[in-house]
Amino acid sequence: MINNKDKNNLAGLNLKQRLSFLFKDSVLYGGAAAFSKSFTLITFPILTRHFSVSEYGLFDIFMVAAAMLGTFFVFGQDSAVARYFYEYEKKRIRQEIISLSLFYQFSCVLLLIPIGWIFSDTIVLLLSDAKNAQNLLKLILLQVPFLVLINFSINLLKWTFSRAKFLIMSIGVSITKVTALIIGIKYYNINVQDALLIILVVVAIFGILGFSFINKWMVLPRSITYLNRLIKYAAPLGIIAVSGAFVPVMERSIVNSLIGSVELGLYAAGSKIALICMLLVGAFQTAWGPFSLSIYKQKDAIITYNIVLKAFTALMCIFVLALSAIANPFITLLATTEYSEASVIVFPLAMGVVIKAVSWITEIGISLSKKSHLNLYSYFVFVVMTLLGIYIFASQFGMLGVALGVLAGQIGKSLMASYLSFKAYSLNWKYKEILVLLSITILMGLIGLVLYNITSQLFVTIYYSICSITVLIISIFLLFSKKERKKIYSQINNIGN
Repeated sequence: MINNKDKNNLAGLNLKQRLSFLFKDSVLYGGAAAFSKSFTLITFPILTRHFSVSEYGLFDIFMVAAAMLGTFFVFGQDSAVARYFYEYEKKRIRQEIISLSLFYQFSCVLLLIPIGWIFSDTIVLLLSDAKNAQNLLKLILLQVPFLVLINFSINLLKWTFSRAKFLIMSIGVSITKVTALIIGIKYYNINVQDALLIILVVVAIFGILGFSFINKWMVLPRSITYLNRLIKYAAPLGIIAVSGAFVPVMERSIVNSLIGSVELGLYAAGSKIALICMLLVGAFQTAWGPFSLSIYKQKDAIITYNIVLKAFTALMCIFVLALSAIANPFITLLATTEYSEASVIVFPLAMGVVIKAVSWITEIGISLSKKSHLNLYSYFVFVVMTLLGIYIFASQFGMLGVALGVLAGQIGKSLMASYLSFKAYSLNWKYKEILVLLSITILMGLIGLVLYNITSQLFVTIYYSICSITVLIISIFLLFSKKERKKIYSQINNIGN
């Protein structure tokens, strides 16, 4: 049993207690965060039945652009605050760090949003040539200040273990968005612009609510000393985060310009199914960050890290193959048969998410060494390989080529990040087994993509189902020793009893 004192001192827990704590926090904080991020998936069947394929693609690209802008103005400050929040114990210092970070973010918003508004007619050409595209861009610009507040308050409530308020913010915003859109569709026959207006109203309400939850942490800073540290630590992470958020916008922009607006809608649909994988990854990552930082000083920390790495990689490889098996019927069920062709991009996009998530674990050394600038090199590789992959594959395979380019970029980025992490802060990772399992999964998935063009959908579903079972068996014997397997079987029997 883990008491409150242990929760604040994970270093004092044994391995079993640590894993139990990580699992519970993944379910609570990670699950709530995943639900919050599942807005696009929850609204997927609603919007695809209301909008045409091209209209849904238009809505999706502006929602992705809104997320990118939110990430741009946060610019790594969430990670920086988290790192220094755990660095200091005194409440006053924590309050100054929190206040300085929020002030800095809003200063950037107030400076740059008016510029974006003035030049909206030029900027919007990068997204769409729709008649009302400029109005859509202005609506997402108005969302940005509130998105920053929501992100900041949710993170702070998580770090301070304010669970009830955290759940209100993380789950409430998504439920309210979905409810408001359903009402708008059912009673007012809303268009894309109306939908973005509804979302603006909802995020404004929750942005203000979030600030009211955290205002006790706001103080008048006595100096800007901590701000300099925050900016220095956050800058490389900000570039990385913005680059990562820009890629989905770039993907959709390329699909729209090279292939067409209908294919943009199909690509958006396929990415929503792959998003299911991202929700699980996000749930884990929400808990992994604080957990991993809280035990890194312990001599046996790497044992915990390796067990988490092996178990997480195995589960996610199995899941991505299982998701690929049901992708086509799932898309048809949630949307309509018009979107069935989108199932072909689910595996490469979902596998890219898995590889990125595994890298999040193995690149912890960069965070521990506080050499956040090293992430810039891996993200440079990511952007270059993604663009190169899209250039090579898109002309041959259409929207599938774009997805393959993204997968190639994630592979390159993860390899580089893990290598730099090991050099910055040496940890005894079990890389070999993980690389073998990921390689087997990728090979199985690529064979499945070939089968899409030469056989029936039923055969593809059966193939991916067999692959997921095969990877499960391989994982048990490849990743875990005989002693570890006995412990796993014992735990399963205990659960069964």
